Amino acid sequence: MSLRPLPSTARLLLLALGTTLLIVSCSSSARTASTPGLPSGFPDHSSTQIRNFILTGSDSVASYSAKARITVQSPNQNRTFNAVVRHRRSDSLFMRFSLFGIEGGRLLLTRDSVFFYDTRRSVLRVGPVQEVQSIFPAPVSSEDFFQNMLGLIAPNPSTPWSVSADSSLYYFSGPSDQTRYTVDPMRWRVVRYEKRAQRGNVVEKRLFSNFRSVEGLQLPSRVIFERPNSNLRAMVRYQEMTLNPTDLSFALGVPSQVPRRPFAQGR
Repeated sequence: MSLRPLPSTARLLLLALGTTLLIVSCSSSARTASTPGLPSGFPDHSSTQIRNFILTGSDSVASYSAKARITVQSPNQNRTFNAVVRHRRSDSLFMRFSLFGIEGGRLLLTRDSVFFYDTRRSVLRVGPVQEVQSIFPAPVSSEDFFQNMLGLIAPNPSTPWSVSADSSLYYFSGPSDQTRYTVDPMRWRVVRYEKRAQRGNVVEKRLFSNFRSVEGLQLPSRVIFERPNSNLRAMVRYQEMTLNPTDLSFALGVPSQVPRRPFAQGR
């Protein structure tokens, strides 16, 4: 049986079908097609563009109040408690702790001092803010403490960053690869921060996850701070949050007869 040449119309249809399959095959291997929701321009944004996207809208947040569940792990303790949190960008953080509905203490952090009213022992403990680092590994003395608690941190603009990407994330690496940020471009939020020693071991880690919209801003409902060398870990799980609340109080409500003691003695 002889093979007859295909009619010109059939040849054109086969050619079109082959071209379509080739295009589909190529596009399916592209990074942007494999992860829905990625922004236009990914993965070619500059470090400045990424930083600007992260900061969009965050400057409007001057304070917040929240209810949270906080877990603190250290070589000497492993505790989980409920907390009422009030935080103002410019100066202070207040926390009231309770367990099973019974208040255990009230904490006030200012730019340079820590005040802890131990309501169970009826004593006020006072010291420099740096002493909190021995039990709570968040960057309490940093100017970016407020942003860290809210998950609004961004890479420093003065650092010469090296930026790379995989199928869905951006990676910032600083000089000597000692500081690293991982950025989720679908939310334009940092999801991981690491600081490493010269030997390469992680000395500080922060993780931001379980994002949800709070008054139009994408914020994490779970924030983790770690200092592996000191075996310190703290996890903040926000249950409720209000941005820029009115009448934000930071009063410890300490009776005048309550004695003062150095904060270090409370450890």
